[in-house]
Amino acid sequence: MSMKKIDYSLLKKHPLGALYGTLLGIVAFSAAVPMFTSGMWDAALVDLAMAGILITLMLKSFSSTPSPLSGFPEKCTAWGMLVLANILAGLPTHEFPGSLSTAFAFTLLLCALVLYFSGRLMAFNSAVPALWCCVFMPYHEEFMLLLSFPLRLSATVLSAGILKVFGMSVIYSGTSLHLPGVNIAITDACSGINQLDAFLLIAIIAVQMLHKKLLWKMLHFAFIIPAIILGNSLRIVLTVLLYQQLGEVVLQGNWHIALGYVQIVLAFLIFIAIGKIFTESDGKTEEERQ
Repeated sequence: MSMKKIDYSLLKKHPLGALYGTLLGIVAFSAAVPMFTSGMWDAALVDLAMAGILITLMLKSFSSTPSPLSGFPEKCTAWGMLVLANILAGLPTHEFPGSLSTAFAFTLLLCALVLYFSGRLMAFNSAVPALWCCVFMPYHEEFMLLLSFPLRLSATVLSAGILKVFGMSVIYSGTSLHLPGVNIAITDACSGINQLDAFLLIAIIAVQMLHKKLLWKMLHFAFIIPAIILGNSLRIVLTVLLYQQLGEVVLQGNWHIALGYVQIVLAFLIFIAIGKIFTESDGKTEEERQ
């Protein structure tokens, strides 16, 4: 469906949808401005691109579904969400994560607006774009730092296990590997966190292209973190194997950068391979129906 047809169908079937999309767009751009001013251009552009995709998918679902009138249960729920939003907004805010209460309050406010005027289906479709624009984008750096340690720790444990399968003597402590003659620390830059933003964008595009059913899309998308951890673990194993052959040169300079790109490629291939499994399941279901 072309964007022109989406716009026409949206204005015809659900004129309020354009308002919801505009509000989320304004929130996303406002959240990206601090990232631009602090020099985080790549993160800001990726986050804006993701916001644009999520808002477009939301508008597409609005244009393809007639807008039902909200009934009494939906309106009561919307008022309840509004009361909860006021409570969250009134909580004392300090540093992250305490200040998230205001972000969640604004998210509830937008979803309550959609629920009251457009029904529960539209509110459901607007929940993810609202969370991305109102919660994740304003606290981009904080969420990344929060995720960094679990990613590093998981990759360290998994890579140590793989190296032991190869018969190597390795001990892990926290996010460090101790091998005979060398200690390797898995830092924030090596955790895969810098690629998470881009991977989220790639993942949302991939699941839209590979799957038609919402269930398969959600299941496939859930494997984005495991794919990054496994790709990073394989990179660490490869680094250790190359270190044994070439020495410390592989731990710095161009070698280190090149192995970082290898991690991205491996994680992407793993994620696509997982998607193919779900795609085959889709195909089998269709054949059974025929």
